[in-house]
Amino acid sequence: MSTTASSFTLGQTVASRLRNAILAGHYQPGSRLTELGLADDMQTSRTPVIAALKALTEQGLVRYASNRGYWVREFSIEEILEAYDIRATLEGMACRLAAERGLSGAVSQLLEDCIQIGDRVVSGERLVEEDHDAYRQMNVAFHNTILHASENKQLGEFVRRANEIPLASDRIVMWTSLDIVRRSHDAHVRVLDAIAKGQGTRAEMLMREHVYEAGQVLKMYWPEILAKAKSHDLTETTLSEDPRNDL
Repeated sequence: MSTTASSFTLGQTVASRLRNAILAGHYQPGSRLTELGLADDMQTSRTPVIAALKALTEQGLVRYASNRGYWVREFSIEEILEAYDIRATLEGMACRLAAERGLSGAVSQLLEDCIQIGDRVVSGERLVEEDHDAYRQMNVAFHNTILHASENKQLGEFVRRANEIPLASDRIVMWTSLDIVRRSHDAHVRVLDAIAKGQGTRAEMLMREHVYEAGQVLKMYWPEILAKAKSHDLTETTLSEDPRNDL
């Protein structure tokens, strides 16, 4: 592989990692991103980092100004809640289709495995920080598995677009209250029960309520999120920061 091709591939890798971090809420809207900090954290040169930042700027996730540098694009709470409304409608439809089509044994097992992870995480008297990433990954797997089970490829693509707005995706889990996480988990249990029983309308309504409530939780914590974004803007932001402190 040529040096140019290698640099391009590394730039794509860095861009993908940074993009996922932004969509997962590791960096709140307005948080500053520095070339040197990101290069140091990823143990790479500044060249692929610069390429990644430029690519994400073109995609609209990052902004750039000559007197400020790069920062995570700021979306209003209204824009984010609109994305949640879209997700609620589309993912509700996915649940209905999955229930009507029926689940294969393998898909049922995948969803049951997700429920078991949730059962373990919420079984204690408090949230454990070490469980945050596992629960977040499970949450993505649960939602994506249902989308695939709907067997509607266009639906999955439209949901992906709705997930492109930071803090509006299924990567977000507000790790601030055991009650909030328990409600989210209980919603998963009810959704899977409805799908498994072939209750399409019930499954659709339950998922719509689940996603809507997630948006309302984010709205409740929005002032805190903005405050953290402003404080981060005064300091260098890199991937080495613990994302569990952000949500």
